[in-house]
Amino acid sequence: MAISNSVVSRYLAISLVAGIVPTLAVGLLYDRYAQALIDELVGERLSVQLTAMSKRLESFLDARRYQVETLASHPAMTALLRAEINNASEEAHGLLQLEADLPDLYGILLLEDGGRLRHFVPGQAAAGPPYWSEQPFSIASLPVTRFGSNEVVGPAAPGDGLAGWFLVRHPLPAAEGRHRVDIALHVRFSSLTELMGGPSVAGIVQPVLKTPAGYFNAVGVRVTPAERMIAGPEVLPGWQPMLQIEPSALLSRFENARRVLLVVVLGTASVLVFLFYQLARNLQGRVARLVSGVEAIASGQLNHRIQEQGRDEISAVSRAFNTMAEGLSNTFARLARAQRLASLGEFATGIAHEVRNPLSAIKTTVQALARREADPRRHQLLQDVETEVTRLTRVVSDLSDFGKPRPPEPAVTPVREVFRRVDGLVKAELKVQRLSLAIQGDSELRLWVDADHLIQIMLNLVLNAIQATPPGGLITLRAARAGDGFGVLEVRDTGRGVPPEALAKLSDPFFTTRPKGMGLGLSISRQLAELNNCTLTIESEVGAGTVVTLRVPMPQEET
Repeated sequence: MAISNSVVSRYLAISLVAGIVPTLAVGLLYDRYAQALIDELVGERLSVQLTAMSKRLESFLDARRYQVETLASHPAMTALLRAEINNASEEAHGLLQLEADLPDLYGILLLEDGGRLRHFVPGQAAAGPPYWSEQPFSIASLPVTRFGSNEVVGPAAPGDGLAGWFLVRHPLPAAEGRHRVDIALHVRFSSLTELMGGPSVAGIVQPVLKTPAGYFNAVGVRVTPAERMIAGPEVLPGWQPMLQIEPSALLSRFENARRVLLVVVLGTASVLVFLFYQLARNLQGRVARLVSGVEAIASGQLNHRIQEQGRDEISAVSRAFNTMAEGLSNTFARLARAQRLASLGEFATGIAHEVRNPLSAIKTTVQALARREADPRRHQLLQDVETEVTRLTRVVSDLSDFGKPRPPEPAVTPVREVFRRVDGLVKAELKVQRLSLAIQGDSELRLWVDADHLIQIMLNLVLNAIQATPPGGLITLRAARAGDGFGVLEVRDTGRGVPPEALAKLSDPFFTTRPKGMGLGLSISRQLAELNNCTLTIESEVGAGTVVTLRVPMPQEET
């Protein structure tokens, strides 16, 4: 009896198809969801962000323009040009020193003939040349951009331990017989770039400033532009804020989930193949004995009996065969053979009907076999098959919820109502586990959050605490105001705690410290928390318990 033609091999093929096809479908949904998310991120709201960014940069540059023009038109500057620098008026030096002490300036420079340094006044933030360094100060290689009646020189990129900078210069009124002299603000470059803000949307969107000297990030460091860039309005000719789209920061999570999913599929398929192979070997041996008995009876050996094993369907056939053979005689040989063929035909018809059933029929059949199985080893094998089918169904259902969660609908949510509902949902489980639940803190606290999402998060956390706490332990729910516009919800247990090496992985999909855990509860909770602008942190000590803290925004009228 070849395995390729056996009923078991057909069950195996159906199980593998039913398990792998839905998993592949989930993988395709991952790809579509990721692409849809990227397309949404580069939509209209990023254009609004770019416009606001340009306004901030323009405001900063306008302030520097007004400052340098005011200095250039001050009467003390004219007096400064008419006198030697060392004999200049105290009024001019005092004015320059006062203006140079701004945190956005390194100092103020006087330049002759468009670039040669004549004099400088260091500010409190002064660093590097020409103030405290022996390196020469030169602007000859830097680009120059017209800015109304002023010029912007640079920027000079940071390097060799020196910070980046640029100049905003304006010509001073020329005295007769003298060369051109410019007054220049030596501006800290990062004071401009940091106005763009940091990365947004989980690191996918990075602000970048395009200048004649290259591209720079929000901390003023030169960067290589990405393939996907969104340009904003120019703040100066050649100076333009942009948003750099880096989807790899988000897509890596989908890649990790896909790899985990592939491992689960391959592992499940391997277990199914092994279990069905073992079942096939066992079934083939028992069927072969049935065939041998039929052949013996057909040859006239009416004393031949088939050994009965267990109480399953094949054993029932064996018992019927033995009962039939006991009453046979040579005169009823042909009738007995017809009865045997009829029994086998009925058995084959039933099996063929079961082959056409879906995956749920496999589970039902395995459960029926397990209830009638007396042999412990075969009973365990059947339980393993049922467990794997159930686990595969549960894995597909849980992955559908983490990848495509419902968008939040925030509203004013009383903490008292959230705790009341969670308490009602876990009360029966607490009683079974002989645990106590204490609720403490600010019962009047109200939060700005999706109520259903918050209840699901808190329920997941409390159920995890119940599973980690031995009988007689205590689980505490506490609510408090953080004082910074956030409320704090805390779930504390007196359980066994989590080892340090596992603590950082608790929120990873499919990671669990429990033998029968799925590893998706905390992943889904963290995902829902991030969707609602909440922060979830976990602290644990082995033998002392675990504390999970959730920071949730409060309504604006209560902050």
